Formats: sequence, C-alpha cells, structure tokens
Amino acid sequence: MKFYIETYGCTANQGNSQDLARALQDLGHIPSSLKEADAVIVNTCAVTEKTERKVVRRLSLLQGERLIVAGCLSVAVPESISGISCRERLGLLNRSSAAGISDIFNDDDDELLRDTSRDALPHDTSQLADLCAVVNISEGCNGSCSYCIVTKARGNLLSRQVEDVVAEVEKLAALEAAEVQISAQDTAAYGSDIGTNLGQLLERLVEIPGDFRLRVGMMNPNSALLIKDQLLRAYQSPKIYRFLHIPVQSGSEEILKSMGRRYSAASFLELVCAFRSAIPKITIITDVIVGFPGETDGDFIETMDLIKRLQPDKVNITRFSARPGTAAALKYDMPDRIKKDRSREMTGLWQKIAAERNQQYVGEILPARITERGRDGTMKARAENYLGIVVKGRPKLGSIVLVQVTHSNPFYVSGHLLTG
Repeated sequence: MKFYIETYGCTANQGNSQDLARALQDLGHIPSSLKEADAVIVNTCAVTEKTERKVVRRLSLLQGERLIVAGCLSVAVPESISGISCRERLGLLNRSSAAGISDIFNDDDDELLRDTSRDALPHDTSQLADLCAVVNISEGCNGSCSYCIVTKARGNLLSRQVEDVVAEVEKLAALEAAEVQISAQDTAAYGSDIGTNLGQLLERLVEIPGDFRLRVGMMNPNSALLIKDQLLRAYQSPKIYRFLHIPVQSGSEEILKSMGRRYSAASFLELVCAFRSAIPKITIITDVIVGFPGETDGDFIETMDLIKRLQPDKVNITRFSARPGTAAALKYDMPDRIKKDRSREMTGLWQKIAAERNQQYVGEILPARITERGRDGTMKARAENYLGIVVKGRPKLGSIVLVQVTHSNPFYVSGHLLTG
C-alpha cells in the first residue's frame, strides 16, 4: 500500500503522524505523494474555529474512497466532519493505528497488501523529515483551562515509561537524527502520573550516544515551577537547545483566573528570570490569547506590559475562539474587530522586540547545526539557543558549521558560511 499523511496542528500531532508513518513502513507499506497514494490519511486539529474551518475545507477537497480522517477534530468535534465522504474515521493516531489502517485497505484489494521486498525499518534517515524527528513523551493533560478542547480530544495525562522514551531516542540517534523534538501537551507535566519528572527524563536522554540535540517542547508554567531546579540542572547539558516555550496567555490576573490557568503573571516572570539567570542567551517563546471573554482594555494593557518586561523572541498570538463543550464557550464573546485590533497591536510589539533581539547577532560568528533544506539554494541551521539561521549553499545535513551573521529580521538571521 502506498500512503500519504497530511498533518495539522501541534508538534505532538506531527509526532503522532511520524509514529504512524514508521509503523506503516514496519508493515511494508510505502510513503508516497498525494497523487499516487492508495490511502490518504489526514491528522486533524481542533484547537481553534479558524483551524477547524481550514481542515474541513481541505477534507472536502480530498474526500473519497482513499481518505481516512483522524486526529483531534474527529474525536472532539465529530459533527464538523459528518458531511465528509471518506473510507474511515479514526481517533488519535499512533503506532497501533497502522494495523487497523492496513486492514481497512487490505480487506477488498489484494494488490494493496504489504510490500515484502522492503525491510521492516530502513537503516537510514529517509523516514525523517530533514533529520528532525518528534518523540511524544505523553498524551493528554491534567489542566482544566476553560477555553481548551485538548483534554476532550486527548484525555488526562498518560506518560510513557522512561525506558520506552529512551529506546525511541536511541533508535533515532542511530538513524543520525540531528534534532529530536520532545513533545507533549505539557512536557513539564511528564511523569507526574508515574513517579518521575521531565528533568529526570532529560538527564537520561542526554546520556544517549550520538551527535544530536534535544529541543524540549511547550511546558505550562505551573508544571515547570514544580520542577524548576531539576529543569535548570538538566538544561546545562550541551545536548539540550537553550530554548523555552512557555505560554503565559495573559498578563492579567483576573483573566488568568477566568482561563483556569494555575499560576500568576508574577510567578511566570519569576520562572523566566530563573532560566535567563542560569542561561543568559536562552530563547523564550510564549503564547497569548487576545480577546478572551471579559478581557477589558486594562487587562489587555497588562498583557502588553508583561510582554515588554518579558522581551520574548517570539509570541504566538491566538484570537479567542469558542470551542464546543468548553466553559469559556458559555461566556460572552466580544466582537471580532476588537480581537483583530488587539492582535495587530500585540504583533507589532513582539516583532519590534524580536527585531531588536536578532539585530544583536549581526556581525557575530555563530556555530550552528544544519537541520533542514531551505528554498532557493539555502539551508536552515540552528544555533545553541535554537536561533534560526539561513545560509546559502548546500552543507551536509547534520553538520556543524560556523556562520557569519550579516542580516536579521524578527523571525531569523542569515549569513554566510566560514570555511577553513
């Protein structure tokens, strides 16, 4: 069987799709283009109404006997895809989904049976996207945010055993992955259900032989605060990117309470300050929801002030979107024009901050690892703090190079390779 997987949403969803792809290949099936695929698998996302509309439009174009619809949308908002004609609707994807998908397509077409001429798992990096791989360390979340549909889609926290995670990263290291992205709905909550924690897991992972780096995914402030010292100790390893994705969502204490967030703006800033004190050039990414029900002009100003104090490298901005079945969906939703105005103002602020922060690198010589192929004869690299660097030429994927930074913008820097 030839298969094609299209993925929407978070890094965890990308990890689910990668797990499925590897499992399908273990069974002898072959990844292919959309045009040639016998099975078209769409891993959907339900995080916002805008994303939902985008995914449903795409599904309407792909509908037919080849299509399998899976992921968060099919679990949390199944009515949204009730009009889509497809071969099958599945829940969340994982390695165990592969056998079911094989059965679906093998029931009535012997020509789609597994290709026994292929090894179960190729011992090269052809199955990895540009030497970057995702490892999901847990599913679900124990949070109770009033706006979030993730728990409905993925359930409560279920952490993988440490040895399982270690074994998977060992395999990826053997495949010469340059970057392993550790992902979950809340990475800092990992292990709280099985008697361990993220810091202890990271200390195990950095002991794995191989020339790779770990990028730790999004962690909620309340979870990270509980294991702050262990995280800071683990982050001293050169195998972990100096990178922290930690969503604040609002700078207003009242709005944080209404959101069901379990920390204060002050404790959030204290946590970030602790990381910056220990790792001065760490990259900080945060998330903000604008236009949450009840958010006043004063609340929004508090969020703007927090971002000014935080000086982040990037802010992911979401306009509040009521999700079915959540507590926030029952609250008064403010006009879209207010959300748009606040989103534009917040975007202008963080991009100005990011432009100034990236400008400081112009003229510097930075060691960086080549991780992805770019466009128009360029390659993408990452510095120790996960700063994105674009270089011309075709250095080997996975190699460490020296880059003289010559230009910058709010999103990345660029420069030329130094040789000899």
